[in-house]
Amino acid sequence: MKKIASLFVLIVTFASCSEDIKFNSPAFQAYKNGVTWKANEMHAFSDAGGLTIMAAVGTDMVILHTSSAAPGTYTLGTGLINTATYESVDGEGSSYATGDEVGSGKIVISPGQTAGTITGTFQFIAEDEEGNEVNFTDGNFYKVPQ
Repeated sequence: MKKIASLFVLIVTFASCSEDIKFNSPAFQAYKNGVTWKANEMHAFSDAGGLTIMAAVGTDMVILHTSSAAPGTYTLGTGLINTATYESVDGEGSSYATGDEVGSGKIVISPGQTAGTITGTFQFIAEDEEGNEVNFTDGNFYKVPQ
């Protein structure tokens, strides 16, 4: 009986040690004002005006725009070409953006892209019309479809 009980304990121990691995591809996530913000919808598109990446969760949306889809670092807050926007339509709605001498940050497009996708990192501080700020840090976008 002790052998059966020991065998049962051993089986239960090994069965409870399994690890569920969940892959997150594509992905778009960051910390918004210190709280995890993870998009459930995302896509990117390139045109003559550069690259635009859109990501949304519920009624919140982040839009990143760069002058090119080429790998490199694109600085925010120094003009109107490379920009980051955060919009929320909850309640009265709000819109924060970087622009010419407004906000700061960067978008980094990684080299070695997989065909039809875009990967990189971002961080930005954007402002609304009243000067209130929203802060996105440690942002990553991974294999977002184009």
